[in-house]
Amino acid sequence: MRKRIILILCLLALSAAVSCSFFDPRDPADPDPGSEIPWQQPYAPATVVINLENAMEGRSIAITMACCDSTYMFIADGADIAEFGGSWDFSNWDYNVEQNTMMNLYYAVQDSLLPDDSLISVTMTSIDSLPDPVAPVDSAEIWRDYEIIAAGSNYCGWDNPAKGSVMFLMLEDNYGLWTMKRWYDYRPYDYTGDFYTWGVAKATYR
Repeated sequence: MRKRIILILCLLALSAAVSCSFFDPRDPADPDPGSEIPWQQPYAPATVVINLENAMEGRSIAITMACCDSTYMFIADGADIAEFGGSWDFSNWDYNVEQNTMMNLYYAVQDSLLPDDSLISVTMTSIDSLPDPVAPVDSAEIWRDYEIIAAGSNYCGWDNPAKGSVMFLMLEDNYGLWTMKRWYDYRPYDYTGDFYTWGVAKATYR
C-alpha cells in the first residue's frame, strides 16, 4: 500500500510539472541559434528594423524571414511597376517570394569575391517629419529612408546603391513581439533615375 501511495504521488508531481511546462509562457528562441549575427527580441517595432539590417548584412535567411510576419507582402512603388513591370515581376510578392528572392540575392553576392563584410550594406535612417509612434499597440507604421548595397549588382552595387523610402507596417502578437507585415517601397522625393529603389534592385533576383 505504501509503495502504491508513493507511486501515485510521483505521478501527480510529474503531471503537474508537465502541465506547467506546456502552458506557462516562454520567451521565444532566437531564429538562428549559435549565429554570430546580433538578434534582439522585438518588443518594439524599431527593433525589427535593427534586426533586419543585421540579418541582411549577415546574409541570414533565417533571421531575415524571422523579421517578417507570415502574411508579409512587399509593395513596390507604382512608378517602378509602370517603368519596369515589363522586365521584372512585382506582383503577389508574399512571404514565400521574399524568402526565395533574398536567398537568391545572398547567394549571388558571394560571387563578387569581396570580403564578407563588404557583400551587403544596409542603412536605415529615421525621418524627422515621420517619427516612430510612441507606445504603439497592435500595429504601427515605421518610416525610414534607406540606402542598400549588394556587391556585384548592376542595380544596387557599391557605385550605385539602392535609395528610397520605406513604410513598414508592423504587427504585434499576443506575446508583445513585433514583425513586419508590409514593406511599402517608395522612390526618393528627389528621384532622378540615377539610382534605383530596393524594389527594382531586388526584383532582378526574383
